[in-house]
Amino acid sequence: MMIRRSLAAAFGALALAAVAAPAAAQAPAEAFASDVTQVVKIRQGALKGPVKDGVAYHLGIPYAAPPVGDLRWKPPAAAPQWAGERDASKPGASCQAVEDCLTLNVVRPANAKAGDKLPVMVWIHGGAYLIGTSMGAFGGDTEGTNFAKQGIVHVSLNYRLGRAGWFAHPALTKEGPTGNYGMMDQIAALKWVRENIAAFGGDPSNVTIYGESAGGLSVLYLMLSPDAQGLFSKVIAESGFARHNPEPLAQAEAKGLAAAKAAGVEGEDAAAAAALRKLPLSALPYSGGFVGRAGPILDGRYITSGIAQGFAAGRQAKIPLMLGGNSNEASLFRPQPAQLDALPAPAKAAVLKAFDPDGAGDLARVVNDWQTATFITEPDRNLARIHSGAGQPTWLYYFSYVPPTQAAKKPYGAAHTDEIRFVFGAPKASFAPEDLPLSQAMNGFWAAFAKTGNPGPAWPAFQPGETSVEFGNDGVQVRREHLKTRLDVVEALQAK
Repeated sequence: MMIRRSLAAAFGALALAAVAAPAAAQAPAEAFASDVTQVVKIRQGALKGPVKDGVAYHLGIPYAAPPVGDLRWKPPAAAPQWAGERDASKPGASCQAVEDCLTLNVVRPANAKAGDKLPVMVWIHGGAYLIGTSMGAFGGDTEGTNFAKQGIVHVSLNYRLGRAGWFAHPALTKEGPTGNYGMMDQIAALKWVRENIAAFGGDPSNVTIYGESAGGLSVLYLMLSPDAQGLFSKVIAESGFARHNPEPLAQAEAKGLAAAKAAGVEGEDAAAAAALRKLPLSALPYSGGFVGRAGPILDGRYITSGIAQGFAAGRQAKIPLMLGGNSNEASLFRPQPAQLDALPAPAKAAVLKAFDPDGAGDLARVVNDWQTATFITEPDRNLARIHSGAGQPTWLYYFSYVPPTQAAKKPYGAAHTDEIRFVFGAPKASFAPEDLPLSQAMNGFWAAFAKTGNPGPAWPAFQPGETSVEFGNDGVQVRREHLKTRLDVVEALQAK
């Protein structure tokens, strides 16, 4: 119960941070300026996109019909077609800002051609299922330019957020698949990739899905979803909250009923569903602050269990998995030392012994490290144990790097989202010279995994010896049974 409540609080804090700085999350998309263009023909029509420095960009491609009007809270419908050449120089609007947002972006080597069978990476952004966009949010630019320069076709997508994407109501449940509309969008985008990516030179049989935070959660749930099976062959989960449990459908429906009633819509029949679809989403209030506003719902079809439970039951896709988190994931919700006092005395003593073995008495650091291990590090180890125990290739990482210039501001380590810009090596991100080697290493590992299902010999698989890799201030280091004493204590508390 503790992790479920606290996880909701973590996502709530992320949403609160975004509201405090909406300009960063909702910055208007800009067109990629270039005098050189390239046309690609897909089933929907022709796309004209810019080419720059050997990379071709085809952006803002609709992969489903706009989910508005009668299509709100419905599974994504067939994508539109067009005549002539569609301008593909600008990414689509974030689903945080508008409902007509189901677009994706394809970035590839400019010399790629249909039939090349290049590896494909599909990025699913984070943001607590409330905020974010396919390109540019949370840690730098995520268009995938550096992956394209390594011979990869990179896709990033928008999916429905907030009330549009994660909402349940009895009237909607009666219509069919319900609740997880954002997940339905993700699956629709992956089907689009399967059907169209060959036109860009991509191999539809070699697709890696990856994401961070809510995106990390998403790729793990997609591994468990029967509707998503066969649409990808490898997974990377960054900061994926691998012990997450979905909200029960009845509970989500009760919240939906309350929101509908507050907006003046009563009843559970088709008339109520029609009335809801006529409302602006802003008319459907949330209750209880930012906690638990949006996210996976236990609908019985797309999501049938929590992540760890599903993996333990063997329902996950049997494919290579790479996962990990950062050393200060607790930066999301800034835990307080008083939280230690809420533990039973034996549990508190065990936490202090494991996280403060020298008795330094820095309780702020203790609670920070403990909560990071509770939400991310131990759940990652647990999932790695289960997946590798099922005979599946598994790689575990721990990102602790803090740029020397930021050390004073980040005494507890690498914050949530800090790894993103290092993974992408984003061209617009500002890297000091001392940061570049680690970014190049991470970008290379991710690319190698996408190409072959193995990040390479410098990164041993999780088993034997529960081996992981730490990306830290001393470079890339292989660790065995990393943080074992701490994680064993957290594991014992989870069991209780």
